[in-house]
Amino acid sequence: MFDNIKKSVKYVISENLNNTFRIYSISKYEVLATARDSKLGLFWNFANPVIQCLTYWFVFGLVFDKKAVDGITYIWWMLGGMVCWFFISPCITDGCNAVFSKINIITKMKFPVSVLPATVVFTKLFDHFCLMIILTVLLAFGGYYPSLHWLGLVYYCFCAIVFGISLSLTTSVLNMLARDMRKLVLALMRLLLYMTPILWNIKTLPGYLQRIMLTNPIYYIVQGYRDCFFYHKGFMFYKYSMVSFWAITIFLFVFGSTMMYKFKAKFVDFI
Repeated sequence: MFDNIKKSVKYVISENLNNTFRIYSISKYEVLATARDSKLGLFWNFANPVIQCLTYWFVFGLVFDKKAVDGITYIWWMLGGMVCWFFISPCITDGCNAVFSKINIITKMKFPVSVLPATVVFTKLFDHFCLMIILTVLLAFGGYYPSLHWLGLVYYCFCAIVFGISLSLTTSVLNMLARDMRKLVLALMRLLLYMTPILWNIKTLPGYLQRIMLTNPIYYIVQGYRDCFFYHKGFMFYKYSMVSFWAITIFLFVFGSTMMYKFKAKFVDFI
């Protein structure tokens, strides 16, 4: 059993490394194709997140009158976490459909199927970079300027990429086995937004619930982004969350690789 797992992980890693240019090319094509589908093109890549952020700010910041969090004005604190969510969320929802959306290609030619989750994540990475540029300008208005602490964003962005690929490896295969998987993921993501301390402060919870929340891999990335922007406490301050994050991510990658290797030649039969 261990040999099969080792073989599966090695297969997925080598296939992705050997097809890095293919991943880049597909991701680039997907970004350009999305822009061509509408007259305003890339405008919607920015408009949708801005509209959602304004909605959350209106509801939580004005209607519920959320005050400053740890001395940070709520709107800036919220944006520091939401910019991360806008990257991870579509990686998970679209990553679930990564294989099924390319089924026409898979059935007509020999294609490295395991690279498809990575193409989805790197497609969304372009939108993330664009949003980060906008957020940098907005935070400057709030008095939060780029500093050496922001270099930590490279690490947390890497964490988000690895987590997105690892989870998508599993869900994309499960979605081929049962189409209900995508609907389940979409429903859970709506719930996860409010269950993850992105729009509200985790310190409002009792201690034992905070401990449970800190095992959430998405929250580890969110709090990491906020640390780079506002708190500047460093990586090791979040040791408990870091250990939980990498334990869950490695498990997902190993399990997803095993599933991908096992069913890679049988996807056509599931159509």
